[in-house]
Amino acid sequence: MKRTILTIGIALIVFGGAGYWAGYSTGYAAGNSEGWEKGTIHGNTQGYEKGYTAGYENGKEYVVTHLDQYVTIPKPVSYEEVVEFLEEDKGDEKPFINLYYDCISFTKALRENALEKGIKCGIVTFTLESTIDNGAMGHAINAFETTDRGTVYFDPQTDGERFGIEVGGYYTLSERYRITKVDIIW
Repeated sequence: MKRTILTIGIALIVFGGAGYWAGYSTGYAAGNSEGWEKGTIHGNTQGYEKGYTAGYENGKEYVVTHLDQYVTIPKPVSYEEVVEFLEEDKGDEKPFINLYYDCISFTKALRENALEKGIKCGIVTFTLESTIDNGAMGHAINAFETTDRGTVYFDPQTDGERFGIEVGGYYTLSERYRITKVDIIW
């Protein structure tokens, strides 16, 4: 009987130990695998966020400190500064040559000159309907965003200020040309 008990005890130790080690190995492998996966995902996400934030901040600082080397950011200026700019600009002295140098050419040239000076300037295109003969035509002028008068409009061919540039308004004081469509490209 002692022998049977001893044999059963040894068998339990051998097989129990093997079961313990089998369970331990399986649990260790599964836990290690799950921990590795969760740790990788968490580390990847956290590393990405930290890297993105650091890169963004460093890039922003670089751009802000070096921006003037690359671009001039146009800004609204006062109405008086627009008038002074128009007086200095000589684009209106160029001759109008239908199909070669027209109103669009004048507006593009004035906008480029304004942007070079850092002045915010847009191109305004609109469709006009004649109140006399029902004919339609298009025209283009410039818009300036000012700090004291809002958006103001000037015809680059004459440097004359234009008022009432809105659908239903009239381009000239004679009310001959009614505006039917307006677009501004800043």
